[in-house]
Amino acid sequence: MKKMVFQIQPQYALREQWSALAEREGLLYESIEFFMPHVLADPALAKTAETWYLESGRVRALHGAFIDVNPASNDPQVRSVSQSRCLESCALARKLGATHLVLHSSCFPILRGAYLDNWSTQCAAFYTKLAREYDLMICVENSQDVDPTPLQALMSHVTDERVRVCLDIGHANCSDSPLEEWFDRLGPYIAYLHLSDNMGKFDDHLPLGSGTVNWNAAHSLWCQLDRTMPATLEVGGIKGVEESLAYLGKNGYFGWGA
Repeated sequence: MKKMVFQIQPQYALREQWSALAEREGLLYESIEFFMPHVLADPALAKTAETWYLESGRVRALHGAFIDVNPASNDPQVRSVSQSRCLESCALARKLGATHLVLHSSCFPILRGAYLDNWSTQCAAFYTKLAREYDLMICVENSQDVDPTPLQALMSHVTDERVRVCLDIGHANCSDSPLEEWFDRLGPYIAYLHLSDNMGKFDDHLPLGSGTVNWNAAHSLWCQLDRTMPATLEVGGIKGVEESLAYLGKNGYFGWGA
């Protein structure tokens, strides 16, 4: 069976505690806070945090800009700003030594037809351009998606294997489609996982095993992919990570502790 490479999303304000956890458990980083409101509003903080992340040597991935970002927007100004944010994300990822960049799917979930055709072709071209220019694995995450259709359409237009899917298990649990359908339709393209739990309605970012996600099924479906990939625990903080790792180890999921 292939390996899961486990990652966490540290907070610079609690860097000593996160560093200790990462060192103790052998975890890598997927930084997300550079595109959170408090850091976006404070360039000095962003610069200081950048130095810490770089010196940590643990950054494997960066979660790129995601707030109101739509690089295939029909509004040219929104599209321009969104694409600029994505370019900034790529540049920062390379600077921090990341190999993977996670971007949210920006497709309006209940629009299909010509809208979906336009969105999927434009995004495929743009993400392919990013992957090639920055030599990054661009992983597009299901965010507001109610089913796998938009990401499947996107992947049908992609011609570079460096553009793939980040399947967020927690988001899938809130969708209209069972987890099996997400893996069945997107399986060939899944190169990254986000792991969190919830009660099936909201993106609660609960520790694994404390919501309604069927983790036995998730583990089995991942095993069937038979490929090594990163997985980030998005579980609300250090305590949530510790509880999630204990749950994974107790149940033998995703190879943790093996």
